[in-house]
Amino acid sequence: MLRNRVIGAVLVLSALLFAAGGCALFQNVEAVIVVDVTTGTVPLTITFDGSGSTGSGDVTYHHWAFGTEDEVTGAAGTYTYQHAGTFELELFVRDESGDTDTATVTITVEPAIWLTDENLDRVYRLSMDGATLGFFDLPAKDPGGVTIAEVGGEATLVIPCFNEGVQRIVYLDPVTGAVEETLTAPGQAPRQVTYGAVMQKQIWHVDALTRKIFRLNPADAQVYESYGQTYFKATSPEVQNVPFLWTPQGLDWVPHSPTLGRLWYLEGETHLLYEIEMIAGYDIMSNTQLEIAGDPVELPSGIFPVGAIDIYDGYVWAIDVDRHRIVQIDPETGALTGAEITAFPGSAPSGIEIQH
Repeated sequence: MLRNRVIGAVLVLSALLFAAGGCALFQNVEAVIVVDVTTGTVPLTITFDGSGSTGSGDVTYHHWAFGTEDEVTGAAGTYTYQHAGTFELELFVRDESGDTDTATVTITVEPAIWLTDENLDRVYRLSMDGATLGFFDLPAKDPGGVTIAEVGGEATLVIPCFNEGVQRIVYLDPVTGAVEETLTAPGQAPRQVTYGAVMQKQIWHVDALTRKIFRLNPADAQVYESYGQTYFKATSPEVQNVPFLWTPQGLDWVPHSPTLGRLWYLEGETHLLYEIEMIAGYDIMSNTQLEIAGDPVELPSGIFPVGAIDIYDGYVWAIDVDRHRIVQIDPETGALTGAEITAFPGSAPSGIEIQH
């Protein structure tokens, strides 16, 4: 009788465990992730491997999610994170008996600074404290600005170059440095460049000799339209009687919901930083209107000449060429915050992009 009661109790306990999901205790499948790095600076390429996952039979299915919109299947591979942030790398496996398991690993990606040097004809990749992570030699001379654009669905470095008067825009793979395209640049003295990343995606480029801002097709650098001094004097009373587009020393795009975003332009002649509203046309081929929004902000005269600017984390980051430093500025007041980056390589920094 006692033996029957013990058997009955075991059966009842087993039924309860099964009903509560306790059957998972008896599964033999286990997802195992092996990665070569879990932290680094953008663009960060990781090697991932789930072939060490085990089951009661062979593991027949591996599915990877990278914490972005990208997913793949397969036991192993590589993946490049093109943005800074914290991401959950997830592996889902299933064995031939149908049992499944999931494992995750946290990947931390820090921002990177891309910096061009017009004397050495190079683009450097730096950490946010100025440490050199690598560099690419350019196929054209005298680089100006630098930006990260999406071209053909891939992140691409875009660098306009004066190139001894034969103006070029160079497209580089930011991971390998391979030259993807070398195209003709508009204007006669290419300077800063930036990328509008929402809605009507487009490259914006300012030329120092023609004193125009150009709107370009990211795919082939075709000029959609240009905006000169006359255009801005007609649309923006703020520049009726002051130098504007005389000495371009900075251009950057920032998102500004729900519009195309805004351009920030730095005039070297007056040391004034302008915010420019972008009004979309009905399609990418139609005119995009530009109009200065609000009063400009004067930046400290001690940082000029400025090689280029980038807006990151709510601040302006400007290249102080003569003092060989990158300084952080409050865009509301124009005041230096005290944060700066020094000791980076090169002798004539000319463009900056903080990839994040």
